[in-house]
Amino acid sequence: MHREFRKPLIVMAPKNLLRYKNCKSNLSEFDDVQGHEGFDKQGTRFKRLIKDQSNHSDLEKGVRRLVLCSGKIYYELDEERQRLKADDIAICRVEQLCPFPFDLIQRELKRYPNAEIVWCQEEPMNMGAYTHVAPRLWTAMRNLGRGSPEDIKYVGRLPSAATATGLLQIHQNEQADIINHAMQSEPIKYPY
Repeated sequence: MHREFRKPLIVMAPKNLLRYKNCKSNLSEFDDVQGHEGFDKQGTRFKRLIKDQSNHSDLEKGVRRLVLCSGKIYYELDEERQRLKADDIAICRVEQLCPFPFDLIQRELKRYPNAEIVWCQEEPMNMGAYTHVAPRLWTAMRNLGRGSPEDIKYVGRLPSAATATGLLQIHQNEQADIINHAMQSEPIKYPY
C-alpha cells in the first residue's frame, strides 16, 4: 500500500490449481501498457481479464461462443476444448470481478461479434459470481447495442442451499456436465 506502484495479490486457493501444469504465468504475461508509470519494468500490472489464448485475430466472426469464467474452471474448459478441437469457442478469464472490467469485456465482445455469450461457473447459480457479473455484462452488451439480458447464457450448477453435494461422485458428475454443456455444439439453453 505504501509503494508507488501496484503489485497483484496472488491467492493460492483452491490448492488443486497447484497440480495443473498449465496454471502458471511468466512475468512477460503481465499486462504492461506503454505510458504506464512502470512500463519499463517487467510484470508491473495485473491483468483484469485474460484474453483467449488461441491464435485468434482482433476480429473473429467465425467464433460461435464466448465463454467467460473466473477461477479454476478455466483449465477444465480449456482441456475439453483442446480435446474436442473446438476452435470456434473462445474462453476469457475474468480475473477481477470488482471493479468490473467493462472496458476489457467490451473489447472482447467487439472481438467476437457473432458469438453466443456464456458465463460459466462451478458454484450454484445463487452463489459464485454469476449474480454479480450478469447485470454488469448486460450493461457492457447494451452499450454496444448487442442483444438483451436473455442473451447471457448461464452454465453451472442450479440454485442450491448448499455449496456442494457432499458426495464426491455426484460432484464429479455435475462438474463433467458443466464442462460438457459449455462445450456442446448446440446453442446453450437454460436450464439444461
